[in-house]
Amino acid sequence: MSWLEKLLPPKIQHTDPADRRTVPEGLWVKCPSCDAVLYKTDLEENQNVCPGCSHHLRIGARARLNAFLDGEGRYEIGQEVLPVDPLKFKDSRKYPERLKEAMDNTGETDALVVMGGAVHS
Repeated sequence: MSWLEKLLPPKIQHTDPADRRTVPEGLWVKCPSCDAVLYKTDLEENQNVCPGCSHHLRIGARARLNAFLDGEGRYEIGQEVLPVDPLKFKDSRKYPERLKEAMDNTGETDALVVMGGAVHS
């Protein structure tokens, strides 16, 4: 501790970051249009539309298909098809590494989700 810190103590007490209360990740969503902070469950019940400004937030392909098709006769087409690298693509990172990262981030095995089924009436 320097002589200045002894003479003038800090007005703000430093707290240990472990002592701070944390909000669970993914519990709140910020509207990109009006900057409102929205509870994720309420937003999903409102079909990803901001109640404040009616901005339509992005949804994933699987969520869109689940909302569009009936739940009973819905089936996925080509689920067993996995991406391959027949050209042995070269870049700053290896293509299989990029594929694994994309699969980990999205939870999907491919960029395209195809489903068949009856449309909600």
